[in-house]
Amino acid sequence: MRDPVRSRARKPEKGRTERANAGRGNGAEELTERVRSLAESVLARHDAELVELAVLRGRTQLVRIVADRAGGIDLDTCALVSQQLSRMLDADDPIAGRYTLEVTSPGLDRPLRTPADFRRVLGRRVRIVLAAAQHEGTLEEVGEDRVRIATSEGQVDLPLAEIAKAKVVLPW
Repeated sequence: MRDPVRSRARKPEKGRTERANAGRGNGAEELTERVRSLAESVLARHDAELVELAVLRGRTQLVRIVADRAGGIDLDTCALVSQQLSRMLDADDPIAGRYTLEVTSPGLDRPLRTPADFRRVLGRRVRIVLAAAQHEGTLEEVGEDRVRIATSEGQVDLPLAEIAKAKVVLPW
């Protein structure tokens, strides 16, 4: 099996300085959006979607891509995405200096955030945390702005905007 995590170390070009990188996506938001754009184009080729993106800058820079697709994403696909995205990042060069690229699946306890996330687990047991309460039950219905779960006390409608955290309850 191939390792989907690749460490990319580039030597700076002669005379290249941080100032020379100005306007090339060094702002945190610009950098994140540029990486998001590149990652989404690579993932689309593999019928996968971007679940989460983190660009952590500092002494050790990390680009973490969490991806998924219908039926789940496997290690080989993560490795292919990593290789292709790595080449694109090298060509586009939005990240100054060394960085580590990590491409991974969301795992079994993937957080539920969007209506599409909730639809994917319709009929399964979920735990939903609001600011002032927590509910656990079977996900019965998903709308654009709310979800309905069946709990031991009855049905509960929960607005998506008020959900702080949600995930599938694993059977073990």
